[in-house]
Amino acid sequence: MLAGLLLAAMATLGWAMDVMVEGSAPIRNGDLGQARELAIRRALSRASESRGVVISSQLSVRPGEVSESAQMRSSACTQDNEVVSERIEEGALTVTVRVTLDGDGGCSAGCQRSYINKLVVTGFAFEFPEHVLPSEDTWVANQTGRALARAVAKQRRLLTEADGSAFPYITPSQAPAPLVGAKDKETLFSTLARQYRGQYVLSGVYRDFEISGGRWSQQSRRIEIEAFLHDGANGAVLARRTFLGVATGQVHILNKPSVGSPAFYNGDFGRAWGKVIGEIASWATGQATCLPFVTRVLKVEKASIYVDNGSESGLSVGDTLNLHLWQEPPVKSLSETILGQEKRAGGTAVIKSIYPNFAIMELIETASSAKVRAGDLFYSQ
Repeated sequence: MLAGLLLAAMATLGWAMDVMVEGSAPIRNGDLGQARELAIRRALSRASESRGVVISSQLSVRPGEVSESAQMRSSACTQDNEVVSERIEEGALTVTVRVTLDGDGGCSAGCQRSYINKLVVTGFAFEFPEHVLPSEDTWVANQTGRALARAVAKQRRLLTEADGSAFPYITPSQAPAPLVGAKDKETLFSTLARQYRGQYVLSGVYRDFEISGGRWSQQSRRIEIEAFLHDGANGAVLARRTFLGVATGQVHILNKPSVGSPAFYNGDFGRAWGKVIGEIASWATGQATCLPFVTRVLKVEKASIYVDNGSESGLSVGDTLNLHLWQEPPVKSLSETILGQEKRAGGTAVIKSIYPNFAIMELIETASSAKVRAGDLFYSQ
């Protein structure tokens, strides 16, 4: 149930413009907070799509498997928004929202968020380990994550952590099929995100690292990396992309100079490898910056809800976040494979106290059946 009232204001340089949009949602079981969240999301989606949408698709071919994925995104970013008014009619809540739109480039290029997501970067293993020479050891698998974390941090749009020893897939050849973590039904992605207080996980696989060229010709090395961006809450693949570089000349990995040093990146291999690392970092930053902010409940003491993010992540006293609860049982395919779990809004909480690495909140609206527990998730609107 969606009402759409679109009143375009004066366009500013670039282009950017303010629009007024309405979004509606039914009020179920008297849960005004859930209806408000859905109505605002519908209004923001309406505003963004008012400038058109971009549809992209990708075909992946593997031995014995062909898969296709499609993504639809708007051609405009929503920058700032303000709820101007709301009304209740015939069991539905309608909100009127003033939204500032910014086009030219899409959300991945220019989204600005009040909250700062943290990206946890894992190690990158080799689909064909024989491509790594015996004298080179396997340092690249560990150092890739650390180099990517440094490259992402330099862009100052995300917080980062690296765990070069973690590899979250069953095997490199089967990525992105996840490895089950320590907790029942939990993947290693959610384990890592919880451990490092992050929202999203970046990982990947070296699909090619082979040296070509013989004794009498110049050697070259193909650097092909497939990177995956995962939801830190459930491990779902949110985005994937393959990056390619070719190093020529001195393509063997030496003990010195040290990885990450200026001398390393000035070498033949370091230049090509560093370029690929930079491209992955820019892509991952653009993707993760625009995704919703998520924080986890650490504990509940009477009316106080402790969450694992604070001022470091851009949270402030007075901010409101929405509780999302997992539905049971999980959704299964016709072959009884677990596909995931549904989420439902459980209420709204306001931040009362803020600290660098945690915050204390109190519920201001809640569904009658909702009960906040450690491990529950709060999302930004």
